[in-house]
Order: sequence, then C-alpha cells, then structure tokens
Amino acid sequence: MKHTKLRFLATALAAVLLLTACAGGAASTQTTAPASKTAETQTGAASEDTQQWVPTKDITFVVPYEAGGNSDIPARIFAKYMSNYADVSVNVTNIEGAGGRTGAQQAMEMDADGSVILMQPVAYPMQYSMGVASFTYEDFEPVGQWLDSCLALVVNSGSGIENLEQFIAKAKETPGAVKLGSVSGTLPMFAAMYLQQQSGAEFNLVDLSHNKAPELMSNRVDAYIDGFGAVKQYVDSGEFTCIALFTDTDLEGYEQLDTLAELGYSGYEYLKQSFGMWAPKGTPAQAVAYINNVMKQAAEDPACQEELKAAGFAAAYMTVEDYTSFMADTYAKFQEAAAGLAG
Repeated sequence: MKHTKLRFLATALAAVLLLTACAGGAASTQTTAPASKTAETQTGAASEDTQQWVPTKDITFVVPYEAGGNSDIPARIFAKYMSNYADVSVNVTNIEGAGGRTGAQQAMEMDADGSVILMQPVAYPMQYSMGVASFTYEDFEPVGQWLDSCLALVVNSGSGIENLEQFIAKAKETPGAVKLGSVSGTLPMFAAMYLQQQSGAEFNLVDLSHNKAPELMSNRVDAYIDGFGAVKQYVDSGEFTCIALFTDTDLEGYEQLDTLAELGYSGYEYLKQSFGMWAPKGTPAQAVAYINNVMKQAAEDPACQEELKAAGFAAAYMTVEDYTSFMADTYAKFQEAAAGLAG
C-alpha cells in the first residue's frame, strides 16, 4: 500500500509541476451589478469600527479559476449580495492557470487600497504543503471566510454498494482492485489517500482529470471523491449514491447522508472545503475590516443563504481574527498530512 501512495503522490506532484511550467493568465471580468440599495443597506454597510474608511472605487473579486466552474458559481452569488451591502459594486474577475496560483500571483501585485480581494480556496495550503506554491496567507492580508462545503464520496447507484462499510469491505477483499477516483494535486486526492490510510484498505487510486461523472456512470471507476456541490445533481437524480461526507455536520436537506464523524473517523478536519478572502499585502486594516463587515452582512442574508444552498454550498462567516487563526492551523495540518502521506 505504501508503494501505491508514493506512486500516486508522485503522479500528483508531476501533474501540479507541469501546470506550473505551463501556467497562463487568461482573465475575464463580469460585473455583478448591485441591486437597488435601500437606505438601510447604504447606511449599514459599515459598522462603527469601519465608518472612517469607505471605498472610492469598485471592488475586484479575483476568482482564480474558470468562469462557470464549481468555484466560480458561489463566488458570483456571493459577490452579488456583497454589492447590496457595500458602497460600491463587487465585480468578479476570473484569472485562471496553474491550479489557481496564477490568480494569486497576479492579485498579489494589484493595488493594496481595498479595491481587490482574492478568493482563497483550500488548494493554496495544500499546494504549499506539496512544495508547488511559494506563497501563504502571510503574503496577503487575510479578510475572512465566506463559504463552506464538504467533499463527498459517491458510487454508482447500480453498484449494489449502499454504505462506506460495504465499500471498504470490498476493497479489503480484493486489495488494489477497487478503483477510487480523484484529481491529482487537489483536495479530493488528499481525501482519497486519507481514506486509504485510515481504513486500512488498498485502493487503485485513479486520476480523473476530466469527465469524472461519466467515468463513474460507465463503471470505469468504482467511486470518486469531489465537492458535494459538484455531485449534488447526480445524488438528487438517483444516479449516484453518496456513501460518506467528509464533515462532522449534517447538510441541511441531506441529513440522511452519513458523515465521517458519524462513521467513527477523525483527523479529517483539514480536508474541509472552505473558501476565504485575501487582500493584497499592505491593504489598510480599516479597509479589511470594512470588507469583512460586508461579507458578514451578505453571509447572514437569508436570500444569499438560500441561493448558495441551492448550489450545494453554505455561507460561513469568520472574523478577521478567527480566520487568520484558522489559516495558520490549516497550513500546519496540511504540512503534517503531506509529510505523513509521503512517508
């Protein structure tokens, strides 16, 4: 099993390094026009702590992935509601390339005046732990967390497998034969390796860079791991069965699905699929506080919560202080996990 882990990790590193060598910087911008601001939202956009600072130009929300993708969709939803509470529009700009690092590197060089925020995916601490990202949250100004989701392990509903226990038992009966898919150099890859390590089963870890759902539908893999938002439609249609959620909290509307906590697993917290915001280094603290306050109001808006829920996500607000501590802990856990998986 150790050789399987090493081969898969080597493949993942090679894939991510190749992306780095071929990194491009395609950018597209779409303005999220603010809804008509009521007097309440206009005057309530800033708390007493942030009223001394007000933006003088629109805020650019850099999403380091392609437009229309699984990360872009919730970003555009959230930007729309942030625009309702800010004094300016919050506009999404997509800068894709190198697994999200191109967007981060370009955002790092943008104006540090409160007019730029970068979407922080969990990929950044993961890539840093693998030695392919050179930056951390300390090279930016942490602003806060705004989105939460979780990974899901799914099987074809026609497979006869109804739960994680059956899936693990099948893998142990035929070591190395059960094909578990993920994408090299991503959070699901770490999740696949975590499950192998914690369960004692030996999987055939398969890289599914493209067409994940068709691979499972055609039974070319036995299961795969992806964000719940990405598999939700197949779970809802009955085509896939979700046999485990990588979380300790039930998803609203999906309380019947097993979480790893309910199944007796632990130590998976670093695999949480959360998203935060960073600002360029040197952005004034008052500007950071202002944006964090706008994030809070958007995250607490019931309409925003419902729209995100429909897309398979959940608003999850954190203060600047809590988010900074969360980032430090997340980076440390990924460093530990990467060392353990390679060893």
